[in-house]
Amino acid sequence: MLVHRWWECKLAQPLWKAVWRFLKEIKSELPFNPVIPLLGIHPKENKSFYKKIHAFMFIAALFTIAKTWNQPKCPSVVDWIRKMLYIYTME
Repeated sequence: MLVHRWWECKLAQPLWKAVWRFLKEIKSELPFNPVIPLLGIHPKENKSFYKKIHAFMFIAALFTIAKTWNQPKCPSVVDWIRKMLYIYTME
């Protein structure tokens, strides 16, 4: 099941928790819910300014998880940050 690999897998959980810690630091309170990063469905009270920031973060996280798809290691937070910066600069 894809939800397991993208969200519930014990190897992916540290990366998602790091993403949500970063969201808390920028004062963006989102529920820890797989619907938001995997399907792009945000709560109605979320401001549109944050949606673009969230998109960069979630796409970078998904790319980072996909990069380590068949490897027995956790996706790296450093790789996630690099991918996020790359996406930001290329846009």
